[in-house]
Amino acid sequence: MDSILQFTGEEKVVDFARRLIMENDIEVFNFGKHKGRPVSEVLKSEPQYYDWMMKGDFPLHTKQKLTEILNRTLLKK
Repeated sequence: MDSILQFTGEEKVVDFARRLIMENDIEVFNFGKHKGRPVSEVLKSEPQYYDWMMKGDFPLHTKQKLTEILNRTLLKK
């Protein structure tokens, strides 16, 4: 899959729905008011955004990846 993305010049996806992508080896939001911002930065400054996404109509894979990023962010404290 990575070679296909490199060939087509597309960004590296984090979740299948492409709500989260990699930019410069950092997961960033690919939609909404936080588009282009690092996910970990948003989760630290606006923890309610995580709750909003978890309650929202997002694919399970997106929610799983978001939770992985949150857990990794919390462990760095």
